[in-house]
Amino acid sequence: MSSPFSLPATLNPPLNGREAVADTMYRCAMAFDTCDADLFDSTFMEDGVFDVNGRAMKGLPEIHATGLTIIFKVDTTHMVTNMRVNMKPRKSAAGAVEEPNEASLTATVLSQHYAYGKGMEPSQKSLMSGSLYRGELAKDTDGLWKFTHLGAKSTWAEGDWGVIGGSFNDVEE
Repeated sequence: MSSPFSLPATLNPPLNGREAVADTMYRCAMAFDTCDADLFDSTFMEDGVFDVNGRAMKGLPEIHATGLTIIFKVDTTHMVTNMRVNMKPRKSAAGAVEEPNEASLTATVLSQHYAYGKGMEPSQKSLMSGSLYRGELAKDTDGLWKFTHLGAKSTWAEGDWGVIGGSFNDVEE
């Protein structure tokens, strides 16, 4: 399902280089915040891995069934910052340097979560967390950069883990 707050996965004019790689992380965060499954799918390879605090989900069907089921059931905002992108150069058989088709990125993400539909109500329980993200990406045949692996590690959290109705917390409570 798309959202009126989401732009299309492919922007006009097309992005390239580091900007196109960074856009993958921005698309992913916007998909979380708008419950936009189509936009989310534009960020992962079909067999990609999404690892949140040691809980690995492999392939889009499992990511949808496990991760997005939790994420799409909360009012949330993810703010992405401190992004760094490393393009991995490749050489042709003749030794010429070609356009990269693999990259890595790191980012810091601050996210705020409320029970679905409760975000604007006063005095609601919430969960805020700060996380470090690391992604490995490849350029897909559709021209978009997509995660082959995205790892998120919460470095701190404040509030009630029960708000998300599941646990991405690797610390036993």
